[in-house]
Amino acid sequence: VLLIDDNCEDRAYWSASLRKPPIGFAVLDAACGESGFKLWQKERVDCVVLDVEMPESGLFTLVRLIPDPTHRHVPVVVLTKLAQPSLIKLMKSLGAYECLVKEYCSPERLANTIQQAIAVVKSERAV
Repeated sequence: VLLIDDNCEDRAYWSASLRKPPIGFAVLDAACGESGFKLWQKERVDCVVLDVEMPESGLFTLVRLIPDPTHRHVPVVVLTKLAQPSLIKLMKSLGAYECLVKEYCSPERLANTIQQAIAVVKSERAV
């Protein structure tokens, strides 16, 4: 799992939560969209967790990660503090698997969403 979030406290919390048992994901993290995109290109990543509220625009990073929303190769789960329905609708139309609001999301819910996203993308690839 690649976690991209410019907020160091949020990034540390979510990374640690996803790494520790019983979840136990291998997690790479990046402090900005550009470094996250480079990691995504270089490493084998099963899912990206992306904060879209970043100075350099997480929205731009989402568009770079999913150039064709109808053919996702790596699922992207948006994890943000922005709970605006219009933003969530936009993220999904651009190819995000799911949009979760940090304030209302538990590590278990995020882990379940990541597992579901990976399973859906694998099944889409098999078709």
